[in-house]
Amino acid sequence: MSVTSFLQKQYPAVQPVDDSVFDTAALVFTVEDVFDAPRWAVWTALDDEHAWRWLPIPRTGVRYDSPARGVGVIREMGSVFAPLRVLWVERERFWRYEPNRRITFGVVSATWLQYILVRQYAENMTFDDVGADQTRVAWTVAVTPRLPLRFATWFPPLWRAAYRIAGLGPLFRRRVDEVVRTGPPRDIPTNGRTTDPQGTHRAEEGVQ
Repeated sequence: MSVTSFLQKQYPAVQPVDDSVFDTAALVFTVEDVFDAPRWAVWTALDDEHAWRWLPIPRTGVRYDSPARGVGVIREMGSVFAPLRVLWVERERFWRYEPNRRITFGVVSATWLQYILVRQYAENMTFDDVGADQTRVAWTVAVTPRLPLRFATWFPPLWRAAYRIAGLGPLFRRRVDEVVRTGPPRDIPTNGRTTDPQGTHRAEEGVQ
């Protein structure tokens, strides 16, 4: 096995990868923010193929195995673009996908860097109207670091600040503004009433 193949090898995350992670993780926290943009625009910014490229980490973003979206879909997230795929690439499975309303997913496997740092990881995001063309995002993260790094869970305010600034901060707001100027994609409903775009799954009950 070449060094590159070794570094890109995926290691399975600790099971299960479902709603129970939000009850058992070492740290669970929520970040909320309001955006001056319609719900479809905020959703699109977080769901399309350009998602997370605003993070201040080189060659970071998402890659889907196929154009499909919905429950059961797996995507890659992290430094997914060459030449940095040898660093951090995690594979995330969606078990809840309600366009313009809610997504829930967790890491099912990851390359060496994620694997040695994180034992379990999941996210739940909800999108709600709070005014004319205003959207509130509530982003709940459940994470269990590996034992040598478990002390990091003692500082929830630092985690919330990092996610708020890097994830939902000025760079993300700029991306939302770009989406608004471009207009809604054809395949993204703007009323938030459509659930699985494939029409084959029902959204599950909420995270407790």
